[in-house]
Amino acid sequence: METVWRFDSPGGSNAISGTIKVTSAGTRVQAAHKGNVRAVVFKARAGNTGDVYLGGNDVSSTDGMTLSPGESIQVSLANPESTSQFWADAASNNDQIDFVGSP
Repeated sequence: METVWRFDSPGGSNAISGTIKVTSAGTRVQAAHKGNVRAVVFKARAGNTGDVYLGGNDVSSTDGMTLSPGESIQVSLANPESTSQFWADAASNNDQIDFVGSP
């Protein structure tokens, strides 16, 4: 079960967060729609046993942004996009990427 956290920000908008868990290495997983984000930070969990890969629906270990355990990346978008537009794959079973974004 995935937990969704929403935080009130000073501007009145809500932060959006979630986790993408790749249970089977080599099988890409789509992020759930938590809302639309204009800026989002993805972080590979420090306890991951291998690299994880972030991208669109064609992400794989040869096509995507590689994140080593504990590494993060910030993505800024010109227009808000659904969190479900992001996909992840992993080199090891059960590795995870957490994300937090704002509308």
